[in-house]
Amino acid sequence: MLEPARSGWGTPVSPARHAFLRVDACAYGLALRERAELANEALLIDWAALSRPLIARRRTPRDAPGLVPMGIALPPSHGKKRIALQLAPAAVLTLEPPPPLDAGAPMVPDPWRATIEAIVELGARVGVEVRAFGAVAWSALTGLDYLSSSSDLDLLFPLTPQAPVRALLEGLTMIEAKAPMRLDGEIIRENLGAVHWRELSSGAGEVLIKSLAGAAMGRRDAFLGYDDGHHGETKDWLAAS
Repeated sequence: MLEPARSGWGTPVSPARHAFLRVDACAYGLALRERAELANEALLIDWAALSRPLIARRRTPRDAPGLVPMGIALPPSHGKKRIALQLAPAAVLTLEPPPPLDAGAPMVPDPWRATIEAIVELGARVGVEVRAFGAVAWSALTGLDYLSSSSDLDLLFPLTPQAPVRALLEGLTMIEAKAPMRLDGEIIRENLGAVHWRELSSGAGEVLIKSLAGAAMGRRDAFLGYDDGHHGETKDWLAAS
């Protein structure tokens, strides 16, 4: 039975960026068998049967209408390959957001733990539930080892309308200055899209706003919801959300 989608992360027909999908093992197996070039990827065979998730991805011209584009990121031990698949919406059993950052903490190297604790505390202070994507999320959701010495910490910050964005950005800047890894991540506004946190911190008048539909430049103050003195040329950035 299909589990109801959680607010802000889309639906089985149209999942949001970074949403994770657990799918029917039979439908997954049929889709995999149509991809002869994947026959030697042993890790993929039981992926869905083990309830490992796939992730929503951007639609390409090669994707069939009516099917849901999704993918699998394989761990470094399997070459970090990105596997693109597509399944019918009825094959989606659950749709869920990326895991909370603290859920991935047990998987990370010891030197990362203090940074993760500081980010979780910052999120609690500004009223934002910090979520992980990238290597930390895949490790937490699959139990496989995606992290290496060169990994970034990939973060998502889904905002509420009341969230103090300036305090969040300032806090991240201070935490990254002492962190043993690079902090990558996006500030997400529901129905508007997502912008890299460092780009928002830069004070640029325009920023790149991403969604599953694509990406477009838009006014930083419009995305943040307040006017902080930057007045770049207005773009039709809502078309990208």
